[in-house]
Amino acid sequence: MPAVVDGELCDGCGICVEECPMGAIELNDKAVVDEEICTECGTCIDVCPKDAIVLE
Repeated sequence: MPAVVDGELCDGCGICVEECPMGAIELNDKAVVDEEICTECGTCIDVCPKDAIVLE
């Protein structure tokens, strides 16, 4: 399963967008993961300061 962003926790800082090696995350006020591009590497989870991203 691709990474999932918790919209309640995400503050739209954009760190995950910058750090995602696949370019699978866009910022639309909150981070949005493109499920077709995400490889479940976990980089976004490691860099999110709000712990707003999980792998389900």
